[in-house]
Amino acid sequence: MNRTVRSNDRYARSGKGGSTGSGRNFRSQGSGRSGGYGRRPAARQGEFALPVGTTPGLPAVTTFAELDMPAPLLAALGSQGMTVPFPIQGATLPNSLAGRDVLGRGRTGSGKTLAFG
Repeated sequence: MNRTVRSNDRYARSGKGGSTGSGRNFRSQGSGRSGGYGRRPAARQGEFALPVGTTPGLPAVTTFAELDMPAPLLAALGSQGMTVPFPIQGATLPNSLAGRDVLGRGRTGSGKTLAFG
């Protein structure tokens, strides 16, 4: 099987050689990054305030059965060995199932994909 050698070099993709073309070396302008394209200026101190919640969050659950989910879904979770939610799931699923926005942070393997995915 014949394969074409590919390069991640942007000059190779554009058809320009590294020594030909515009002759401009993009890395020669210093070792640090500039505040160029794609950068936003730093926020001024005190510009953003935390949102004020008017509705308190729903309490966390300790079992999937406490959530108002269809019986076939609970059975599917149980057949996969998932009878007790991870802490992040128990804290966020009641609110997300109620149609509320949730924000959660957790370590790898903490159950975020099931809670948010």
